[in-house]
Amino acid sequence: MTLITLFFFAHQPDRLLPYDRRREGENVSGRDLHDHFFDDTLNREVFHKVAGKCYRPATSLLLDLAKRYKDHDKPFRVAFGISGTLLDQMERYDSALLDIFKELADTGMAEFTGETYYHSLASLFDAERIEFKEQAEMHAQKLKDLFGVRPCVFRNTECLFNNGIAATVQALGYEGIITEGVDWVLEGWKSPDFIYRAPCGLPTLLRNYRLSDDVGYRFTNRDWDGWPLSADTFAGWLAGNTDMHTLLALDYEAIGEHMWADSGIFEFLRHLPGEMEKHAQLEFTTPTEAVRRLPVMGEISVDDYATISWADMERDTSAWLGNEMQRFCYEELKRLEGSVKESGDPYLLDSWRRMLTSDHLYYMASKSMSDGDVHKYFSAYGSLFEAFLRLHTAILDLRKRAGGD
Repeated sequence: MTLITLFFFAHQPDRLLPYDRRREGENVSGRDLHDHFFDDTLNREVFHKVAGKCYRPATSLLLDLAKRYKDHDKPFRVAFGISGTLLDQMERYDSALLDIFKELADTGMAEFTGETYYHSLASLFDAERIEFKEQAEMHAQKLKDLFGVRPCVFRNTECLFNNGIAATVQALGYEGIITEGVDWVLEGWKSPDFIYRAPCGLPTLLRNYRLSDDVGYRFTNRDWDGWPLSADTFAGWLAGNTDMHTLLALDYEAIGEHMWADSGIFEFLRHLPGEMEKHAQLEFTTPTEAVRRLPVMGEISVDDYATISWADMERDTSAWLGNEMQRFCYEELKRLEGSVKESGDPYLLDSWRRMLTSDHLYYMASKSMSDGDVHKYFSAYGSLFEAFLRLHTAILDLRKRAGGD
């Protein structure tokens, strides 16, 4: 038997206003701070564009599949990692969309994993990880409030993982953690398609990036030798794997937004459960079910100074901390933690935390080749210099309000 976990990452950041649109707001305070720092018009526009192409049709499709296969011997199951900032945007901009996710949760066929509320790099701040733990608890409580369940498995921002992060996640009470099946971690006989444990003992699920990227990236690539990819072909690939578990994890926005409906991606998903039913050895599962049902097959160890992620060719932290501009802003944001929290101002704290969202650093990446193209595609600001200007001036503004040095 090979268990298949279909897992989608869903996230939207709160994008920053340009400096010249907020420099007149010296006296702004309280609830108005959000509109002072963040571009609600742009955030709303992007949200509705992605919701129309991806979130609404894709979630409606998954809900239909969950209902259709619920009473089958091997029902359809799906898992989501949804950031707190995206959940906030659903509440602000489209509560009816959030209702679809709630209905999907009510089927019992969907799992929602824990993560940092603000999709931040807080897990890298220091060994104590106080902010990381606070954001993880905020996110867990949000899932409880919206969907009625607390998460059991954790997926850190962009699958950031090291031994220290795993130990902290275990101390928070999680049963497992998801990260990337990075090749150098899987030395010798190891495959990404087993459950491992971190040195602390926490069960660890690894993303099969090759099969995940067949759907999430290569599906529309006409130069790929697997194009056009059909559901029956892909189910056959999954059935050809004799290992215990395959984690298919991809950006949710790939479905309908990065790969438009006319690519056939929705029909691929619609037919995948039926094609998998033709293979007796395949069964859908969720991250928590996989951790509870499958044995641990060995240990993976990632030193705290060798943190892995699922981003770019390097699969490390260089997507956010690869150049001096990124590291400078990151360190400045870290330094603000004490003064922002000591201020006792919840709106100042919320603004700081939204600036911690990893996207703001991602937009500053100066990589070349294909990774650079990906960063440019996702950038909200047009250039890495504009991204630096917006974040750096926002940090200076925030520091002045918090009374920092």
